[in-house]
Amino acid sequence: MIEIELKAHVYDRKSLIEKLNTFAKYEQTVDRHDLYYHIPVARKENQKPYLTARIRKEIKHDQNGNSETIYLTYKKKEVSENAIEVNIEKESIIQDEKVLISLFTDAGFTLAHVKDKHVEDYYLETEFGKASLELCTVGPLGDFLEIEILSQTDDRERISKIQKELKNLLAKAGIPEDCIEKKYYTQMLSEYEEAAKAKNLTSE
Repeated sequence: MIEIELKAHVYDRKSLIEKLNTFAKYEQTVDRHDLYYHIPVARKENQKPYLTARIRKEIKHDQNGNSETIYLTYKKKEVSENAIEVNIEKESIIQDEKVLISLFTDAGFTLAHVKDKHVEDYYLETEFGKASLELCTVGPLGDFLEIEILSQTDDRERISKIQKELKNLLAKAGIPEDCIEKKYYTQMLSEYEEAAKAKNLTSE
């Protein structure tokens, strides 16, 4: 499955919700707790010197109550010049994350990042299939709108058309393109942590 998505900063949450309710359908609320593990590998130039695996505990809140699912995810990430991600995603449901965490630790993986995300999930149908629009609060980074459409094929023409559709939906939500965030959340969290450490050292 090919995942095409963008994310943009949200500075007026109330206004965005009002916009989303005019053209998209609210689906559910979701809380996600993510653990990112890295392991060093030999890579080519301009590639990251490690592989990343993510363990996600997801709790969905809908009209049927609460349900919890745990996922193991491996993504091959690519960011296009227009800051839209094109990811090849491989994902599986697991029963017990403790077993996997133990395996990762013994195999030499290190815990690189912890991320918590609260999501208000909306969707609508497009000519390219279902578009997911998620209003996300990522502590301590703030609010973001993530828009995603999945593709069964990696055909470049189709992906290009989907990228254009994502930007059209962003405009429909009232968010300008200059609010698109090019960095991954993990990069932003690393920068936040480094800035916080520097601030603490300065104040000592």
